[in-house]
Amino acid sequence: MALFGKKKKTGEDAGESLIDEGWRPQPEKAAKFFEHARTVAQTGNFSYAIDMYARGLRFDPGNMASHVALYETAVRYLQSSGKAATGKEIRAIDGSSPADRMAAAEFAWAKDINNLQLAMKLLAAVGKAEQLEFGQWLAPRVFAMMSKAKKQTKQLYTQGKDLFSEVDAWKEAFASAEKAIAIDPSDSDLISELNELSAQRTISEGGFNKPADEQGDFRSNIRDADKQAELQDQESLSGGAGAERAIERAKAAFEENPGNAEAITKYAQLLRRNDTPEDDEIAIDVLMKGFEASQQYRFRMAAGDIRMNRLTKRIRAIDESGSNAEEADALRSELLELRSAEYNERVAKYPTDRGIKFELGAIEFDRGNFEDAMAMFQQCKDEAKYRIRATHMLGKCFAQEGWHQEAVGEFREAIEKLDATERDRELMIRYDLMLSLIDLARASNSIEEAREAAEICSAIVRKDISYRDIRQKRKDVDALIKELGA
Repeated sequence: MALFGKKKKTGEDAGESLIDEGWRPQPEKAAKFFEHARTVAQTGNFSYAIDMYARGLRFDPGNMASHVALYETAVRYLQSSGKAATGKEIRAIDGSSPADRMAAAEFAWAKDINNLQLAMKLLAAVGKAEQLEFGQWLAPRVFAMMSKAKKQTKQLYTQGKDLFSEVDAWKEAFASAEKAIAIDPSDSDLISELNELSAQRTISEGGFNKPADEQGDFRSNIRDADKQAELQDQESLSGGAGAERAIERAKAAFEENPGNAEAITKYAQLLRRNDTPEDDEIAIDVLMKGFEASQQYRFRMAAGDIRMNRLTKRIRAIDESGSNAEEADALRSELLELRSAEYNERVAKYPTDRGIKFELGAIEFDRGNFEDAMAMFQQCKDEAKYRIRATHMLGKCFAQEGWHQEAVGEFREAIEKLDATERDRELMIRYDLMLSLIDLARASNSIEEAREAAEICSAIVRKDISYRDIRQKRKDVDALIKELGA
């Protein structure tokens, strides 16, 4: 392990660097995945949200807000008894670049967040991808998992020491070395490395490992009180004066150059993490000014996300307090209108993005604009990722319009195209097919449709008698068959 600065990559090693082979981050491409992830997470589909976050991070591995959001989604996935990722699922995320491999490792860990081995594999991938900010955020969580491991071994902590050092997480590297020494006090090499770690932390935090400029002021960040404060704060969001100074610095950087993407992103993220209506409003203003100055549409999208998120939180707070149902309903209508406006604009901006079109279709369905929803779902059916869900939702649109023959056709098509990855949708599609068959039987006095509906209903009862109102539907369909004279 090279403690005094990472070894410069040359020859074959150079292929491991993010900046080699023409790799460049693509934040605008990543933003589509992140937006989709946030949307599906709100519906409770945490597994799919994790997949979308991981795919986005392949294109924007330095996006800390999305790393944090993925972690929070992973916690909710765990609480919902989610299963660990399969090798096939992980390989679908993986790729040739360090960013791809980091995203795949993060995906695997998110699907099994209490798995220490996966967490350490992720930390190793983060180091190779040179994502130090994420590595330093991840380090205390990994160390906490190490401390709780049933088997406390010297090998565990020496491995941890090396991994933490690769992402400049010196506090955790020290602690790991100390744990390893406590297990084996006779290891003189470890004691020597602990001393070297102490020297490396001083060098890293003091900036002595940076090249001197022509004026020889490589110690200027030590003499500069503001810069020293920044080093101590580490842009932390733990609250107090450090967080306030971080926001002030980000504000100054933004005001100096409102078209700088990094300045816009940092200032908005710091404001957002305060999670107050006031700071969210400032963040929206920052993002919109950034959009106008830079013409990067992702900032306009981010501002819209904040508006929608703030309304969602207001609705949740009212629901939890049970204080004013009418106000909550009014806010839900307002949220639907806002989401419709946002996604219509995004569809116009990204006309080939089926994910955005699918979300707009779902929004218009909730608004009762079934013809508009149909148009979106029909355009999504030609992409494999959305085919089953779009076909199902198209059938629901037809059913809402009373076009039950067309609805039945869409539901049958959705069932025929189901594969192993979509089997969890089969029950709800068959239920909707049953409802349309019942309506079709009533409209056309058809005993054949009524009997088919009864067969589907019976199958659902045998599979899950508590599913929705299936007991009542069983009685209804029996009554219908008798009414039709069978």
